Amino acid sequence: MKENCTTQVVVLVGSPNDVKIIKESGIMEVFESVGLAVSLHVLSCHRNPDELAQFCRKAEDVNVFIAAAGLAAALPGALAAATKMSKVIIGVPLDDYGVDTCIRMPPGVTVLTAGVGKSGLLNVAIAASQIVAIANKQVAEALAGYITSKTRKPQFNVSFQEA
Repeated sequence: MKENCTTQVVVLVGSPNDVKIIKESGIMEVFESVGLAVSLHVLSCHRNPDELAQFCRKAEDVNVFIAAAGLAAALPGALAAATKMSKVIIGVPLDDYGVDTCIRMPPGVTVLTAGVGKSGLLNVAIAASQIVAIANKQVAEALAGYITSKTRKPQFNVSFQEA
């Protein structure tokens, strides 16, 4: 991670099978539109716990980790442990299997959750951008523009009949 000091958000999945839903969700397009450098990595916390810990130690420049919880769903909690709770971890259950492991953390183990599946992934992109925007005016301005572009205009062409 140190070789790319502009990476502020990391998206982690535990299996190559989970990459497809990440790509289909549009999460990377959100990050691109707000100007955030994001990297996507496949790293199983079950099969590669030492590599996960090493990865986290090298990720000094990362502000937010997004852990997509697939079938095994332990990645968000394992990531919180590997970072010693010193980074923002947002878990996104990719399906119903991951919901409990994202929302039922023991006291002191902070894993935020932004929704489930593709909707959750879009929400997490906005939430991670909001976190980075606190200290980055360019991201804040780009995020405001992105949100405005996605806001639906109210429609007032509903007619009411008097009784």
